[in-house]
Amino acid sequence: MALESQGVVINVGTADSPSAYHAVGSVISFSGPGGSASVIDTTTLASTAKEKMMGLPDEGEFTMEVLVDNTDTNGQVALKTARTNRTLKYFKVVLTDSPQTYGKFTGYVLGYAINGSVDNVVKASITIAIDGAVTWG
Repeated sequence: MALESQGVVINVGTADSPSAYHAVGSVISFSGPGGSASVIDTTTLASTAKEKMMGLPDEGEFTMEVLVDNTDTNGQVALKTARTNRTLKYFKVVLTDSPQTYGKFTGYVLGYAINGSVDNVVKASITIAIDGAVTWG
């Protein structure tokens, strides 16, 4: 069964505790988490073909686009402040299935870039570098 995007909630917090999370307001799209691992070459002179092993996974980045809302103090404003202060934040992405699947991770807000155009609203693209592993529950 396919999951709907409509209703996904992206939370940001100061700790991994239900009371420390707040929904980021006015999210219109997201991407991630997603990453890759490096490949370590373990080939020796006795090898008859290339030999490899997997390196540590790097969960990559999580990005989202929002309609700018400067009254969203616990969401968007907290993300801008975290970027300025270089503060590690906690994130929880809650999907729309039942029972609800969620992904949790920590990360740093690397970018908060606003953009606008004629006959449109002001939007922001937010980029988060994931720190450590993503856990799914």
